[in-house]
Amino acid sequence: MKRLAIIAAAAVAIAAAGGAGDAPVKAPEAPAAAGGAGDQPVQEAGGAAPSPDGGEYISVVTGKPVPKDGKYTVEQIKARDERVLRKTGGFIHQAAEGPQTLLVDARAKPTLTLDEVARVYRLATHLDAQVRKEARGGATPLEFAKRVMSEAKPLMLVMVVDGCPDQPILSVFPEERVGIVNADRLRGGADPSAPEMRVSKEAWRAMGFVGGLGFSPAENDIMQPIYTLRELDANRYPFIQPMNMARMQRMWKRFGVKKERRIPYRVAVQEGWAAQPTNEYQKAVWNEVRQIPEKPIKIEFDPKKGK
Repeated sequence: MKRLAIIAAAAVAIAAAGGAGDAPVKAPEAPAAAGGAGDQPVQEAGGAAPSPDGGEYISVVTGKPVPKDGKYTVEQIKARDERVLRKTGGFIHQAAEGPQTLLVDARAKPTLTLDEVARVYRLATHLDAQVRKEARGGATPLEFAKRVMSEAKPLMLVMVVDGCPDQPILSVFPEERVGIVNADRLRGGADPSAPEMRVSKEAWRAMGFVGGLGFSPAENDIMQPIYTLRELDANRYPFIQPMNMARMQRMWKRFGVKKERRIPYRVAVQEGWAAQPTNEYQKAVWNEVRQIPEKPIKIEFDPKKGK
C-alpha cells in the first residue's frame, strides 16, 4: 500500500511538471462497457497455448508466459493447468456493465492529474473511468456540472475548476452524484508539485463522498478528516483504501454497475449466463453443472406447518 502511494504521488508530480503549461493531452479511449447480461462473454483459450514466438509456454490459468528457468518446470505447469481446466473449464472475461465514472478538468490549463486518478481507479475497481478536458465558459461550476451530467449521464461526475477563488475547496452534491474541486484554493507552497497533488487527493475525496463514504477511521486512507492544506499535504495515501472502495462499489450496484471480471467457466454456468461450451473441458463442466441429480432431495408436505 505504501509503495503504491509513492508511485501514485510520483506520477502526479510528473504530470504536474510536464502538463501544466502544455496543451491538454487527450486520454486514450477506453472500450465501451458491455450492454447487459445478454452479450456474449469473451472466452479465453481452453487448452495449452504456445507463445506467439514459439518460445515459452503461456499458462492458460494465468495468461502469462512460463519462464524456462522458473521455480517449476514447464511440464509441472502444464500438469497444473490440465487439472485446473478439468475443474473449471477455463476462464472467461466478462466486461464491465453500467454507467461509467466521468472526470472532467474544466480549468483554463488542464493537466494530466485526472488521467492518473482514472488509471488508479480502473486498477482498484475494475470499472472504467473516462477523462475529459473541457472549458466551462461563463457557466458556474454547478451549472456546468449539471449540463455535463444531463448530456453524458455518467455514474458520477468529479470536476476540477478554477477561476472561482471564493468557492469552497470541495463541493459535494450526493443526490446529484457530483463533486467539484476548486483548484484556486489548492495553490501555494514551495513545492511546485504540491497543488496538483492536492487536486488529485481532493478528486479522490470527492469520489468517496459522492459514492456514499464518510470520514474513515483508517490512517491509510484519503477519507480521513482534513481541514487545512497542511493536513492534506501530510496525508501520504492519496487514494481511497480497498475496503472503502468495496463499500462504494456495493452502493453503485443500484445503478446497474458491474465490475469487469475474469472468472472460471464453471461459475458462469452456475450463474446462468455462460455461452455454449466450445471445448471438451467446458462441455464436461456444462454437463456436470446442469445435470439432473440422481437422488434429488424430496420435501414432503407437513400438515402441522402448513407447508
